[in-house]
Amino acid sequence: MRSGPSIVTVTNIDEDVLERQKRFSGWNQETIQLSKVLVVGAGALGNEIVKGLVQLGVGHIWVVDYDRVVKSNLNRCVLFRLADAEQGEYKAVALAKHAKELNREVSIEPIIEDIEAVDRAIYQEASLAFGALDNLDARIQLNIDCCYNSVPLVDGGIDGFLGQVQVVIPPHTPCLQCGVTERDKGFGWVHVSCGGQYEDMGEQKMPAITTLASIVAGIQVNEALKILLGNKPTDEHKPNSSPLGSSLAGKRLFFSGYTNTLRIYDLQRNPLCEVCSTLGQGPMTGSA
Repeated sequence: MRSGPSIVTVTNIDEDVLERQKRFSGWNQETIQLSKVLVVGAGALGNEIVKGLVQLGVGHIWVVDYDRVVKSNLNRCVLFRLADAEQGEYKAVALAKHAKELNREVSIEPIIEDIEAVDRAIYQEASLAFGALDNLDARIQLNIDCCYNSVPLVDGGIDGFLGQVQVVIPPHTPCLQCGVTERDKGFGWVHVSCGGQYEDMGEQKMPAITTLASIVAGIQVNEALKILLGNKPTDEHKPNSSPLGSSLAGKRLFFSGYTNTLRIYDLQRNPLCEVCSTLGQGPMTGSA
């Protein structure tokens, strides 16, 4: 009679929804499940970001947006439905509802507020934040709140066939405010309504396409994973160490859909920055 180890249980790996991602070296699903993430903006980028987060099994997501779904959102917002537009549903509510269909284990909390009205206590709980915004004033407010509460920020933006991503890890990297010029302020402090026009200027919105939203948001979620799974910017010797590779912390990435090319630049902290110049600076500050 043959002897050998007894079989205790038989597991079908195909029954584990998250099994394939757990195969990455250094992956820690418990860390992902315990993470609490703030997503500000529930438009094209916000839809793709939340989709990625729920598929990864992030434990809790706050979604901040005070706007409503309209039909012109549907060409690039993967989780909105025609009924949402016809009923004038709030974006944050629609996004939370349909994202739960992908993973009912994730807690998604819609917040129907302007970023300035968001309860600051959330920043004390958040593991990191995403910027998925279409105007500069809201982006800078989020940057301020993240910097003052030491919350890593993964900011993204799209404009037609172009996109960009910047990762801010307070107080170790340049913040978004460091790169804002007076010219930016002149153009950027106007809110772009989802109805198809600038609220103050009456001009048509910029062109938008789903492919750019998918690419830029995908990069943003990748960067968030690097932070959640062990990126340690305070480590002088390996400031970008992570099981998933080096981070964009302290850098800005540009993507062109016209040429399918990426460009990555080091950023320089503005010593007179109104936001981060007064914060204690760690070893990773970016370079010119």
